[in-house]
Parts: sequence; structure tokens; C-alpha cells
Amino acid sequence: MDALFPRFCFGCKKEGSLWCEVCDETWKPVPLEPACVFCGQTGSLRTCASCRSHTYLDGVSVYLPYGNPILRQMIGVWKYHGDDSVERILKTWMVRAQDRLRPPMLMETVAAVPIHVSRFRSRGFDQAEHLASWVGELYGVAAEPILERVIKTKPQAKTIHTDRCLGEMDGVFALHPSVTLIPESVLLCDDVFTSGATMDAAAKCLKESGVKTVWGFVLAKGDGGG
Repeated sequence: MDALFPRFCFGCKKEGSLWCEVCDETWKPVPLEPACVFCGQTGSLRTCASCRSHTYLDGVSVYLPYGNPILRQMIGVWKYHGDDSVERILKTWMVRAQDRLRPPMLMETVAAVPIHVSRFRSRGFDQAEHLASWVGELYGVAAEPILERVIKTKPQAKTIHTDRCLGEMDGVFALHPSVTLIPESVLLCDDVFTSGATMDAAAKCLKESGVKTVWGFVLAKGDGGG
């Protein structure tokens, strides 16, 4: 397979693997400055006072900006091709950045922002569920299926961020049928945060069901704030 479909390092383009040892040792990713993910007000990862009036997420931990070309390629190969080697790389990065990404409060449960069952069938896996599992292991918190996506929507990645708005995904999520006890706090995981419409709709569902605190955790945040 490697002979037919050779792999090239996302960093230096050397043939052999998607991420070579040299690039792993020398890569210095630059994280985003702590800021409200909705309006961009800097100073804290928490949702700012102004945005709290019309949003449900209490804050979001972000590994890197989506503009980082290496991370963007990694997520694309993992998400649409299900390459296991990418998972190993991403998990290693999460371990290295765990202190920076740690939520500012103890969380009772880790959960994924789920994809629709039809999309799960076509891809064969849910990347947010895998991320939630890693994060749960990282912080010693159980990962549980708390939400399900009850309405199929167009992939947000195919929608220009200026055409997305908060509230447009409301009603897309519901509590998972297996939920018997509502946790007080949830660490909500997804691969990419773009407009915030999807993750905030999931947070809204959780809070309307009795969850008091919902903190987001994403690999990448797209440009454009809001």
C-alpha cells in the first residue's frame, strides 16, 4: 500500500510518513491568544459578559487556529479518510498541550458534539467521539454519549463562515436515550469550531436539560470569530 500510495510528511514533505521525527522535534505551533470565541475579546478563554447574554457555552479551550496548515491537513485526512496514524499524532499533541487546554474548573463528564447517524454510516466513525475519548483519558473524566443529532444538516465546513449565525442549529440536538442522570458540568468536544453555531446549539440543549456548566474543547478554531 505504501508503494502504491506513498505518504509524505505534512511538514517537510519527505516521503515515508505523515509526520516525520525531525518535524515532530522542531515544530513550534503557535496557539491563539486567550479570547472569547464568539466576539474575539481577548484576556480569557471564558465567554465574555456581553456574549453570555445570548450564548450557552461558558468558554472553549482551543488547541490551534484552523489557519495552521499542518493541523488543517491532519484534521482533513483524519476526518474524511479515517487514517489511524493521524489519530496517534493528534493524541500525542493533546498530551503535550494538556496543561494549556485544561478547563478552568473540574468537569463531571466529557461528551462529543455528535454527527448525524447517516454521516456516521458513510464515514464509519465520529471524530468528535474519538476526541472525547482521548480528552476523557487525558483528564481522568468519563466520556459518555449525552447527545444525539436528531436533524441532519449540511456540513458546516461547506458553509462560508459569514453565512453562519448563532441559533441556526437550535433543535438539531437532543439528549441521548441512554441518559438517566444529568451531570452538572460537561466538557463538550468537537474537532473544529467555526461560527460556534453547532457547539452552542449542543450547549443549549444540555443547559435546557439541567446541565449547569458547558465548556468546549476543540482541536482548531476557524477565523472570523462569532
